[in-house]
Amino acid sequence: RQPILLLWMWRNSVMNSLILTGVILSVYLWALVYYLAETRVDRIMADIKQYKGTEGLLANAQTVAFISLVWSENIRAYTSRSFDRPVCERLLANYYMQRAIG
Repeated sequence: RQPILLLWMWRNSVMNSLILTGVILSVYLWALVYYLAETRVDRIMADIKQYKGTEGLLANAQTVAFISLVWSENIRAYTSRSFDRPVCERLLANYYMQRAIG
């Protein structure tokens, strides 16, 4: 029996996940500061209850983080195709992947 992922593949997957999590959380915190000028949840909820339209700004920050996640996953789909071939080799060869991402 062969494992699906070898030890070095597990390490790469875990590191990739940690980096992606850190980047997306950083983008979300930046978007909270940009749209709401706040990062504390209790203050954000108080602002939403007090001021009309603030919930839209929170939705904007959440949308920025979600779009960042989707873009990064699309990029990862292209860059994690093979362990032994360069990224640019046959980059657009998979028609179904082009349809799924495009």
